[in-house]
Amino acid sequence: MANNNTATRSQVWALQGLRVLFQETPALQWVDRQFSMELQRAGTQVNAYRAAKRKTRRKDGPDSNTASDTTTVAVPVVLDQYFFDAFFIDDEDEALSVTQLTRLHALPALQTISQGVSRAILGRCHAFLRQGTPAKRAGRLGKMTKDNAADFILEAEEVLADNNAPLGGVWAAIVHHTANTKLMRSSSFETMNERGSDGTVITGRVGKVYNTQIVLSQDVNYVDAASADSEDKAINNAAGYAVGSVAAMTTDGGGTDYTVGEYVTVDGNDQPTFATAATSTTSVTLNEALKFGVLDDAVIKHYQKCLVDDVPGDLVAGYKKVVKLDNHASGKNPQVGQLVSFGTGASRHTYTIIEIDASTATTTDVLLDRPLDATVANNADCFPGPAGSMNPVMHREAIAFVSRPMRSKSGRGVLASVANFDGVALRVQEADTTNGTEYVVDLLAGVSVLDEDLLCVMLA
Repeated sequence: MANNNTATRSQVWALQGLRVLFQETPALQWVDRQFSMELQRAGTQVNAYRAAKRKTRRKDGPDSNTASDTTTVAVPVVLDQYFFDAFFIDDEDEALSVTQLTRLHALPALQTISQGVSRAILGRCHAFLRQGTPAKRAGRLGKMTKDNAADFILEAEEVLADNNAPLGGVWAAIVHHTANTKLMRSSSFETMNERGSDGTVITGRVGKVYNTQIVLSQDVNYVDAASADSEDKAINNAAGYAVGSVAAMTTDGGGTDYTVGEYVTVDGNDQPTFATAATSTTSVTLNEALKFGVLDDAVIKHYQKCLVDDVPGDLVAGYKKVVKLDNHASGKNPQVGQLVSFGTGASRHTYTIIEIDASTATTTDVLLDRPLDATVANNADCFPGPAGSMNPVMHREAIAFVSRPMRSKSGRGVLASVANFDGVALRVQEADTTNGTEYVVDLLAGVSVLDEDLLCVMLA
């Protein structure tokens, strides 16, 4: 009797997929993962939970201990992140190929899911930008160097400490490779002999710095300045503008008009600010006070709007597929890892691009980090975000990742397996067709902010 091990194929790939997911998605290891088989009976929205903050009390010796209520804060998480990839292997191609095509294409499919999950988690950094409160951010866009890298990390730690982030364990700075390069070149992170020999300050070449573990991820929000659709002007005020200024800033004329809602950065301040008022090309007011003073003739850069192209109608709240953007400068397509905002004032809502398809030099299909919070009208203005990286420095309880197990099914030519590990569930399906086999890898999850005080965005 011949052995038949074909039933194990989907199980093998599901387990392999989880290994790839955890290996290539460092963000998963630094967020709160909540998973339960019972979630399948809870509908599309479930709750992640965190304990409410408590206060110190005092009593006299003879007094009895008085217990106070314990409160659990329920944070709604919508299970709206359905990641999938699928491919088809023709029987004839499989037979004639020297390389096993299933194995060849399965790994990239698993890596695609991993990348989507990673970008969706890290893309939530926009929820922690604390627009209007620049003191709650650290660093400056595009201005990290090997000489100030330690200052950026320490500033982020100070923000978290001021927010009373728990000191137990180690905070994580998940950094883009451009920031990681600056950190690795910093002599203060490498010369252990000058920092003590007990290993409590730094381990490895970068590793743990002060109270922060440095973790590299290519999926951190990052925009290449040279490829961004932006225009430079200059501050036109002999005295410049001081720290804390909220005044309209006078700039040199020329070029295109500012548009309310566009992201605007000023050299010296280097924060992800945007225009709330403007006078053609000569004056602009930012959404928040200057965190740092700026000088006369400092470069002021505005990232020019593009348009939503969704013929024939609007994109309603909850829409989760690609959004078509057009009317951007030729060859200046929006980038993976770039913020995009829609609306102005109280109706403004912001997302991160996690995938793009540049169909033409002036038209780009983008996939956002989550479904739309509000309806976006056809031909509405879209405001791409500024250049630089936005690196989360975080406590584990800042973000929740909630995974729901997909149904495992077999029969009628379908084999499916679900692998569960440490709060994540991944499914792999094989379906026989007339001429070959279709493979599907999928994962259903939700990502939500648990506590905005537990993550500081470090600009770099």
